[in-house]
Amino acid sequence: MTSSQYKADSERAIEESALYLSSFCTFVGDGKDAWIFDVDDTLLSNLPYFKKHNFGGEKLNATTFEGWMRERKAPALEHTLNLYHEIRGKGLKVFLISSRKEPLRDATVDNLIKVGYHGWKGLILRDLEAEYKEVQSYKAKARKQLVDEGYRIWGIIGDQWSSFDGFPAAKRSFKLPNSMYYVS
Repeated sequence: MTSSQYKADSERAIEESALYLSSFCTFVGDGKDAWIFDVDDTLLSNLPYFKKHNFGGEKLNATTFEGWMRERKAPALEHTLNLYHEIRGKGLKVFLISSRKEPLRDATVDNLIKVGYHGWKGLILRDLEAEYKEVQSYKAKARKQLVDEGYRIWGIIGDQWSSFDGFPAAKRSFKLPNSMYYVS
């Protein structure tokens, strides 16, 4: 995660997203064109936390990890920040679908705004009902709700396959690398 290869792989995924955005998307412009981002290790980097915990080599302690999130110190992933603003600049509605729990909403919003993310249409977090669902099912249900509201999901960017699996799917998905952990 600290290597030049991680940076190159991340930048490649973002370049693919930007190319798709500029060359293959024909937006309707009715306010229903949408893009979805994951939060952790897609918009915000948890590398400072994992660096202290053997880069994911230790079993994840949910209590200390949530404590890290409450500190609001996660830096932005610069390559994703730039794409985020490019997408917003094209008039798409941006939705953030995170597996973070609802009680982390204030810390998440504060952290996102502090590092330069603003203007999203919705931030969807796991409520008590969704807390014990598989991440894939939870995120698919959140996408279905958006589609049911009439949104066309042009793309999804995330670092876990669980962000993309299930239906409805986006027109394109872009996977960022993450060698520290796997969420099913």
